[in-house]
Amino acid sequence: MLRRMLAIRTFEQKAEELLNRGEILGSMHSSIGQEAVCVGGCMAVRPDDYMTGHHRSHGHPIAKGADLKRLMAELLGRATGVCHGKGGSMHLADFSVGSLGEAAIVGSSLPIAAGAGLAIKLSGSGKVCLAFFGDGASNTGIFHEALNLASIWKLPVVFLCENNQYAITTSIKISSAVQQIAHRAPAYAMPGQVVDGQDVLAVHAAVRAAAERARA
Repeated sequence: MLRRMLAIRTFEQKAEELLNRGEILGSMHSSIGQEAVCVGGCMAVRPDDYMTGHHRSHGHPIAKGADLKRLMAELLGRATGVCHGKGGSMHLADFSVGSLGEAAIVGSSLPIAAGAGLAIKLSGSGKVCLAFFGDGASNTGIFHEALNLASIWKLPVVFLCENNQYAITTSIKISSAVQQIAHRAPAYAMPGQVVDGQDVLAVHAAVRAAAERARA
């Protein structure tokens, strides 16, 4: 776990350096400070399980075991990248590690996770899909739609909120009626748990338990 957390930090520091030099174009959102959530979550599921991320998602495929050179090549817009240079920083996908993709639109990966969950259920493969999202995404309509559908159809999806307290510059204190997004889970007849996102072992234990429930 420590090695993958260090890999994320080192990767992001280099990416920021390249961005500041103008070698990486466009916008970029770093996973620095959220390495424990990425690693604890991704290493709690199986290598063949699926995962969806969000706009701050370099760390997720790294935590899932992606090749660092191919990921960096993608950020640099090179043909050797995981999406042949066409995805860039905020539209990464690496099917080799089960990463179904990330997108710049807040909350947009949640229905993809629900769709993956439906595909898993219909195929009977026994996999799960781990869906990362931020606290800002929990205030979008698609958040409700994805969680409601996942609950109704009993889809094998684990929803993991990386609550860093801010949606861009908007504090959760003025954007959400509840400060802990997990407290919304009972509205969808789902179990919810608040975990210290800086404690990689606690995240790992919580996600592993959730994945086992989802597979059952």
